[in-house]
Amino acid sequence: MTVALQWSELHGPPSPPLEEAVVGDVLRRAARMGPDDVVLTSPGPAGPGRAGRDPASWTAAGLLADATAVAASLLRRHPPGTRIATYLHNGPEAVLLQFGVALAGMVLVPVNPKARPDELAHALGLSEAACLYVGAEDADPAGRAASRLPGLGEVVRLDGDWRALRWGGPAPVLPAVDPDSPAQIQFTSGTSGRPKGVRIHHRGMVDTSHAFARRIGLPPGGAWVDPMPLFHTAGNVLGAMGALWQRAEHVVLRFEPAAVLAAVAARRATLLSAAPTLLHLLMGHPDFAATAMRDLRVVFTGGMTLTPAMVDTIEARFGAPLSVTFGMTETCGCALQTAPLADDAQARRTTVGTPIEGTDVRVVDAGGEVAPVGRAGELLLRGARLTRGYHGDPEATARAIDPGGWLHTGDLAVMDARGRLRIAGRLKDMIKTGGENVAPEEVEEVVTGHPGVARAAVVGVPDARWGELVAAFVVPEPGTDFDADAVAAYCRERLSPFKVPRSWTVVGELPLTASAKVKRAELRRRAAASRRD
Repeated sequence: MTVALQWSELHGPPSPPLEEAVVGDVLRRAARMGPDDVVLTSPGPAGPGRAGRDPASWTAAGLLADATAVAASLLRRHPPGTRIATYLHNGPEAVLLQFGVALAGMVLVPVNPKARPDELAHALGLSEAACLYVGAEDADPAGRAASRLPGLGEVVRLDGDWRALRWGGPAPVLPAVDPDSPAQIQFTSGTSGRPKGVRIHHRGMVDTSHAFARRIGLPPGGAWVDPMPLFHTAGNVLGAMGALWQRAEHVVLRFEPAAVLAAVAARRATLLSAAPTLLHLLMGHPDFAATAMRDLRVVFTGGMTLTPAMVDTIEARFGAPLSVTFGMTETCGCALQTAPLADDAQARRTTVGTPIEGTDVRVVDAGGEVAPVGRAGELLLRGARLTRGYHGDPEATARAIDPGGWLHTGDLAVMDARGRLRIAGRLKDMIKTGGENVAPEEVEEVVTGHPGVARAAVVGVPDARWGELVAAFVVPEPGTDFDADAVAAYCRERLSPFKVPRSWTVVGELPLTASAKVKRAELRRRAAASRRD
């Protein structure tokens, strides 16, 4: 019996298909069910007619009207199916373009605004984008990238006024959109190698955001404060669309600790979404203790493995249960998730929950056979909402998705008897030293258990005798002097000798990808260079 069948037998058949099949349907539903509900707020100067609040705010009906106007503007210049790229920081323009492009039957290509010109040019060229929207502050690097691409016919500079998205003229009829047609091409975080363009279809975005909102479990309404990037699935699928399903006020802003804390208090946030590193920065900010969080019901996070102690700290400091997700761009940002209001403390502390609706799960050993409950193996995922592959890269698609439709995540996982999963590391991150396997996450959990260590990342560094040695990069707790000998002794009491780091490097911060995952490849290069020196 496969793990996927065990899951089905334990928890019953999947829910019936949703009536909403494309991204625009979710916005239309919100406008129909609560036209006057405020569903988008961007802290900052008020726009004319924006729900009468100091920040720029949109009701559901207003957001639909403005997104439709954006779609009409796009259709006056481009046919359906055109790839429209954005190079924008969080703000209302990114949300309006997301829904406008979807309503127009075009394909959004959201690019990290921190990408360098070479990286931007790669994304634009691979996706074959015909148009690029860019903020004024990033116009120069965008211009350098665009100059290399003769196929990029239009660069639209936005100077902080979302109304520039609406170009006048007769309104064309919006096209019918196929649920299985591509909605976005998003680029992987690029922890190693050139980022790949993940094809995300409408049905995947709709089904994932709906399942995510159901697993969160909050009643309709409320306010979701969300500094997660809108060029990534965490922001534009789980955030922008998840909040629409709830008809919640989606508060979008860049991550700056003081501004996020102010938004939590001012908007009376019921949900806060932030990567673990960002939560740590919020807790360390001088304004944290004085921030009113009485309305906060859920803190949502993901992107890296959390230790039980980290979960305890976050829940105690924010006064709300944590929902942890495991996801990838290929899964529209979510595959496994804890239920913050339904799961017990042990599940929230030690697992990443169970599969969300529309997800089959299998854990397999090195030979491809289903691993017994309690034993680690590679996590495979399957479902109609997952990506169909990588744009312009059939070889990478074939490597990632097998003939049975299973997406090979490259992550090690352990399933318990109740169908909950724990992430045990990355296959390619596994350190092989002296014939023994060392999972970096296991060592990191022990290292961060020391009171003098705030965060840590562990990698393997080549060694002629042992194959690889364990190397640790640590961020000390503020106000402490890192004592490598003391931490090594602490580890020796809790780990087998071959798992104890042989080298320790103190850093101010760990290098992170756009989705807040540690760039282990970069740390491996640093560790190898240090040994050569």
